[in-house]
Amino acid sequence: RWGRAEPAAVSGSVELAGLRALAQRFLPAERVDGLIAGSGDVSHASIQQVAAVEHELAAVIGASSAHLLVDVVRHRRRDELEVVAAIVGEASQDLRFNQRVLEAALENMSQGICVVDAQLCVVAWNRRYSQLFDYPEGMLTVGRPIADLTRHNIERGVIGGGEIEQRLQRRLTAMRSGTPHLSERKFPDGSIIEIRGNPMPGGGFVATFTDVTAFRQTEHELTRANENLEQRVDERTAELAQASAVAESANLAKSRFLAAVGHDLAQPLNAAHLFTHALSDQLRHPQYREAVARIDSALVSAEDLLGGLLAISRLDAGGMRVQCESFRIDHAMQSLAAEFGLLAQQKGLQLRCRTLPVWIVSDMQLLRRILQNFLSNAAHYTRTGGILLACRRQGDDVSIEVWDTGVGIDAADRATIFEEFKRLQRDGHGLGLGLSIADRLARLLGHRLSLRSRPGRGSVFAIRVPIGTAAAAAPAASNDSIAMVPRHSRVLVVDNEASVRDAMQALLRGWHCDVQIAADTEAALRAVRAAAPDILLLDYHLDADTTGLDVYRRLCEEIGERPCAIVSADHSQALRDRVAAAGCQLLHKPVKPLALKSMLAHLQARRNAGDEFC
Repeated sequence: RWGRAEPAAVSGSVELAGLRALAQRFLPAERVDGLIAGSGDVSHASIQQVAAVEHELAAVIGASSAHLLVDVVRHRRRDELEVVAAIVGEASQDLRFNQRVLEAALENMSQGICVVDAQLCVVAWNRRYSQLFDYPEGMLTVGRPIADLTRHNIERGVIGGGEIEQRLQRRLTAMRSGTPHLSERKFPDGSIIEIRGNPMPGGGFVATFTDVTAFRQTEHELTRANENLEQRVDERTAELAQASAVAESANLAKSRFLAAVGHDLAQPLNAAHLFTHALSDQLRHPQYREAVARIDSALVSAEDLLGGLLAISRLDAGGMRVQCESFRIDHAMQSLAAEFGLLAQQKGLQLRCRTLPVWIVSDMQLLRRILQNFLSNAAHYTRTGGILLACRRQGDDVSIEVWDTGVGIDAADRATIFEEFKRLQRDGHGLGLGLSIADRLARLLGHRLSLRSRPGRGSVFAIRVPIGTAAAAAPAASNDSIAMVPRHSRVLVVDNEASVRDAMQALLRGWHCDVQIAADTEAALRAVRAAAPDILLLDYHLDADTTGLDVYRRLCEEIGERPCAIVSADHSQALRDRVAAAGCQLLHKPVKPLALKSMLAHLQARRNAGDEFC
């Protein structure tokens, strides 16, 4: 049900043997023979053969990846073909897995879903949608104008009667303008369907169709029961309590489901993200590096969306605990400035940090998440100029502020931007969750957010945090420019996911590290007995109910203490406490290569300095 992009026209000389070898990596042998049939003793493939192979590959690994691989064969870069094909194969497997998960989820939803593109043509739907409207055979196809389907439904009286063309044009105009739509219709079979339509970023529309018949019937019965409410109050109270319990149970089940799905999706995203960085380090041709950069940008967007949805889920379920303590705000701000400085530099912006050696009282992790959202928002909407991360005293509080020279925000929109799924510009990435998460976290912490803005000049997002008293604390790590990982540092990577191990190995070797990989405790012990590592990089959730901390303790018994980073998609406070108690560092999935490089440099520096690790 998904449209397939046709490959771009190809030209130039392509060796037939190279084209056949490429096709055989991803296609069955008989299909390859059919595509390159009748070649005889010709050494070079025809334009038609190249186009046919690229078309078939596009259906398996995507049009962009297929075009990239064919281009490598065309230029006879055999050394690059092996690297590119291997990484594209890994990435395409992960993408196909994610696509199957998404398709299965859509097909099994109780809601009907229909998606149209910017040209108002149907591009996707699920089985429930087809069942609700019972279209004639062959009418519901990819590329069908939504106007045809809407006219058909109006003529049948499914979505209301009246003058057909007038009603049709009113609906099409609403879709083109991006106006959200909400209505209820009674279908000929007596069912009541709630129709909700919302515009998509970049154009197009997605509509959901929910059967609310039972809900409306219950509502009608409750209205009638109100006439003798005194006699039935106990019964209705019990029913409402049961309904509330069911709703609460469903909400908790949803949160657990999202958490589980989030962990599973983080694995292939993490591997793909690391592979793209490894590939970027190996390729020299600017065209290939640009393609890899675009893939990496798409993966970062997917990671941000997944992280935002999981954060909203944890907030809805009340799963975030506040752990307030006193800490130095200048240390936290300098760390954030170092983290976002490179992002600002890549966009041609200057990021400055002005701080004070002041102690504040807050939850360091949650406050850091709020400031990260402020900085990310500023970097996204600032085209020229710079960003300032600063703090100043305000009575018994400290105001931590992020200034930018971006597009600014109109007064009428300043409340809207803190709502979920709201963005003022549709050309951006994401679902509009960042500022909503920041607002909810601030309310959870009891801190006050504020916003000042001048359209066309820039904005200032601020949060007020109470001043605290100095507490004994370990000296903060230096936040100078990101240190380089010493060459030939020996790193042991333990992860039960083969794709993650391979991706981590490729990335670390690109940084000139000697890498050992293992899937479990026994393999890790064999590796360290062969050569003791300098640094341990251990996944937390391993097979057979084993954790990375279990592996760490076993390795310490075997070779003594080593600096160790635990990698996990779990953001819970309980895990942070366990990792800290073991004397290890925590790195969250999906792993960002820059954060990984900084962590490795820090751990190697600690080892060279002879620090204790447990």
